[in-house]
Amino acid sequence: MSSKNITVTIMAREFIVACPEGQEKSLLDSVQYLNQKIDLIQSQGSIVGIDRIIIMAALNITNELINSNTSDGEGLSQFRHKISSIEHQIDEVLAQN
Repeated sequence: MSSKNITVTIMAREFIVACPEGQEKSLLDSVQYLNQKIDLIQSQGSIVGIDRIIIMAALNITNELINSNTSDGEGLSQFRHKISSIEHQIDEVLAQN
């Protein structure tokens, strides 16, 4: 899959990021979401320093991902457990054949 370089702006700084063809919108949406999280943290004024602000934004986004629910209300850890259980069942069936 080919990629192209896309210039994005995060915290008023430009970065050149390699992006797979066809994924440009997803990348730009991700940058916009990150910038929104950064702006929110900055507006609260409790965290000082670019590094700390970016780390807090990353932690907040990661926490959202981990705590997000799947379509039937399961959390990510429950979903992983279910996948592991299904893999185990498949392995057992394959071993019997």
